[in-house]
Order: sequence, then C-alpha cells, then structure tokens
Amino acid sequence: MPAAEAGQIPAIGRLRREEGWIWGLGMLDGISTARRTSEPEARGSTNVAGRRTFGDACLAAEQPASRAPEPHFLAHGPDGIVACQILLLPGFEFNELAGLTEVFDCANRTLGETRFDWHLASLDGAPVPSADGLPVAVARSAQAADDRHLFVLSAYGAPDLAAAGLSALLCRRYAIGTRIAGIGGACGLLAEAGLLNARSCAAHWSLADALAERAPNLEIADRLFVIEERIATCAGRDATLDFALRLVADAAGERLARIVADRLNHARPREASERQLSELDFSGQRGASAIAHTVAAMRRRMTEGEDLDGIAAQSGVSQRQLQRLFRRHLGMTPTQYFLKARLQRARHLLQYSTLSVTEIAIATGFASISHFTRRYTELYGRTPTAERGRTPRRSKRSVVAGDAFALVRSAA
Repeated sequence: MPAAEAGQIPAIGRLRREEGWIWGLGMLDGISTARRTSEPEARGSTNVAGRRTFGDACLAAEQPASRAPEPHFLAHGPDGIVACQILLLPGFEFNELAGLTEVFDCANRTLGETRFDWHLASLDGAPVPSADGLPVAVARSAQAADDRHLFVLSAYGAPDLAAAGLSALLCRRYAIGTRIAGIGGACGLLAEAGLLNARSCAAHWSLADALAERAPNLEIADRLFVIEERIATCAGRDATLDFALRLVADAAGERLARIVADRLNHARPREASERQLSELDFSGQRGASAIAHTVAAMRRRMTEGEDLDGIAAQSGVSQRQLQRLFRRHLGMTPTQYFLKARLQRARHLLQYSTLSVTEIAIATGFASISHFTRRYTELYGRTPTAERGRTPRRSKRSVVAGDAFALVRSAA
C-alpha cells in the first residue's frame, strides 16, 4: 500500500487497486481524521460519557458479572495495519461478506485512516458465484497470498470436501503463521483440514449435527463464535456482524466498536457465548425446570429412540405430570415433541451431510427405514430420499459468462 504523504491521511476512496475492486456501500461518513495513537481498550472497560460498553445489554439486569479474557485474533503489521484476505468459495452468502467488510470499512471511515485492509480472493483468481448465483470478481488467487489473516466463506449445503487443494491450502497457510477464521459453512472445511482438532468451534446450528457425525471428536459449542489466537470460527449469517465487531473491539478498542455498531444500527452487539437459538421461556411458571431438563435430555439422547422412561427420570417428575406440562406449555405430548425434534435433526442431516438415509435413520433413533420414511413423510410431505435431492438455497438465477459483479469500497 502506498505510504501517505507527510501530514496527510490517505482517503479510503483512493485505495482501489489495479488487482481488483473493493467493497463498500458509501452510507456513512467518517467522524474523525485524527490518527489513533492510544492503545486498544481492555474488554469490559467502564462506560464512556455514561454510554454502554460494547456487547453489554441495554438493561443493567442483563449485564454479565464478568467475562473471562479471550485471545485477540487480529494482529497489526509493522505499519500498524491489519491485513486480511477474504477467501470466497462457491455458494458463499452476501450477508456474511457484508458483515465483515462493512464493519472494517466503517471502522476505517471513523478513524479517518485505513487500519483494516482487506481484499477478496478465490482458489484460482476467477469470479466466485454467491448463494444467489451472482458471480463476484476477486482481486487475486489465494494460492499466492501472504496476508496475515484469512477469512473463509463458503456454502451451507453439503460441502465439496474433495475441492482440489483446499485442505492443503489451509494447512499451508496455517503452517506459515496465517490466522484463519471459518464463517458459517466454512467451519466444516476447517475441520476437514484438521485445523479444529482439540479445539472448540462454533458452527451454525443447522450444520452442527452433520458436522458432529462427520467429525465425532470435534467439540461443537452452542455459541455465536469462538476466538483463539490463530483459529476462529463463527456460526455465520447475522452472527458475522457480532463477530466482526468483537474483532474490531479487540484490535482497536471498545469505543470504536461501539461507534461502528451504532452507525450500522446494531443496537446490542451480542457476546460470543450467547446461544444461537432462542430458548423456550417458562420462567416463573410451574414445571419450568422439568420441561427444560426434559428437552435437554431429549437433545442428548437422539439416537436412543422413544426412551421416555429414562428421559422422564431425569426431569424429576412422573411421566403423567410430564405429559400435563408438555400439553399445557407446548401443545403436544413429550412423545410428539421428541419425534418432531428427531425428524428435524434428520432433515438437517439429509440437507447438509453426506450420510446415507439408513445412517441418518439410525443416528436419529429409528429402528427401521420404513418407520423413518413414514414419519418423515407425514411431517414434511416428502420422503427422505426426495429431501436428499433438494439442495438448500440453490439459486435458479441464470449467469452470463464473463459478467461478474465488482465490489467497490466507498470513500472516507
């Protein structure tokens, strides 16, 4: 990157380089042109001018008492710039790409300088089709890059684990010191490359079952993202924005991240440890604890079929009482709820894994294929085999050869 002239701060709009286009929507103006010289603020720092700190709930009752320190993922180069490469794989999602780039660009505009520098890449330097079928031009091939940070975005369908050289590329980049983050569907690709061995990871809830079946020794955490010093994983989609804000907070201070969040109308950035799915809330109601324990036991014992005697024993109430509680609060019996939960898991495995229909039936506690097929068809209106032929979010958009969408960064 060309150095700025003495006393001048480079305008971000002038940073469009010959090797590719940079993304931006041009929706925000910078509020400061002063070069930042202070050290990043510590997590959990006190409020500035009475305002909330990054990631805290708006209500004091919702604020966590304390938070254990986590490693910082982003590292500054000798020039003070965080250099990032975003590797796009076919079927990536635009909202995840925007979650990263808009946070980085908004932080740059706020600082009045380029602190977070990034570019797009593909495996071969060619345009990459998104989940909507729109091809996106990239700046270069990931094979020849030496950026310190690599963010991987991919499809949510069953990944092509045989992608030529992908695992080798990830291992090679990690071996030379690159810090790698997998977002959404890319978490499975990091696991396939062996980069998540003996690590906890955050995968999108719809992919968690398929990933657990493919990598049984992998520790999958029900949280929005997991950050380690050199490996990070994010559940993806809307959680990508929370993830990017946390990275900015760690690299340049909580106050900057809070300003960026406000400018993006993201009122309450979520913490890494927050759960992905909303929980059933029965607080203050009779039997709440019994229902919560039963639902948790069902999730742990998916492969055991309709063993409600053992599950009810963990709830601390009789089966008869459990039946009444489920009918009152969920509108169905425990048996019906457990069956639906198992079929939902089977659907995720059919859509996102490469397991056979027989293996999926066994993994969800069905003793026979005929029973599994009948129950699945009753709930979803199609057989498991027909479901396997449906690719989630498959685009029907026609793509004109050679017509690629270019992403342009807005001016400061």
